[in-house]
Amino acid sequence: MSEMHSFHSDQESFIQNLRKQTAVSHNHLEENYLSKMILNEQVTLIDYQNYLSALYGVTLGCENSVFPHIQDIITDLNQRYRSQFIAQDLLTNGFTQHQIEALPVYTFTFSSVAGHLGAMYVLEGSTLGGRFLYKHINQTLGLNAANGCSYFWGYGEQTGLMWKSFISSLTRFAMETGQSAEIIQGAVNTFTIIDNWLDEAIIDKYE
Repeated sequence: MSEMHSFHSDQESFIQNLRKQTAVSHNHLEENYLSKMILNEQVTLIDYQNYLSALYGVTLGCENSVFPHIQDIITDLNQRYRSQFIAQDLLTNGFTQHQIEALPVYTFTFSSVAGHLGAMYVLEGSTLGGRFLYKHINQTLGLNAANGCSYFWGYGEQTGLMWKSFISSLTRFAMETGQSAEIIQGAVNTFTIIDNWLDEAIIDKYE
C-alpha cells in the first residue's frame, strides 16, 4: 500500500512540476497574435481559416515525426490522429484540397523518446483548450462539429478520459525511466516552436 501511495505521489509531483516548468512558454503561446485573435469577439471566418491553417502544419508535423517514436508508450495512438479534422474544417470553410496540400508542415527533431513525449503533452493538452475554443467559435461563427469546427471538438465527450489516459501513460514512463526533465524540456521547446510557427504564419500572410 505504501509503495502504491508513493508511486501516485511521485506521479502528482511530476505533473505539477511539468505544469509549473512549462507555464512561461505556455503563456507566451497564449499571448501570440493568432492565439488572441481567435478568441476575439469579432473573430471572422478568415481569422479562423488563418489559425486553422497554421495549426495544421504543427499538428500534421507531430503526427509525422513524433508519433512513430512513442507508439510503444501511448498504446491508443491510432485514436489520436487529428490533422484530418483540421483539413476537413478548412475544406468546409472555403479551402480547396490543393490549398491544404500546399500548407507548410513542421518537422520535429527531438533526440529522445522523452522529448517526443513532451511534444505530445502539448498536442494532447490542446484538446482541453480546444473545447473552450469550440464554444467560442460556435457562438461567434455558428460552426459546430458537423459543419466546420470538428478539430476543436477534440475527442468529443471522451476528451477528458483521453487526457487522463495519456497523462497516466506519460507519468508512468517518466517514473520508470527517470526522464522527467527531458519530457519537460521537450514540452517547453514545443510551446516555443508552435509560438514561432504562428508568428511565421502571420509574416507569410502579410508579406
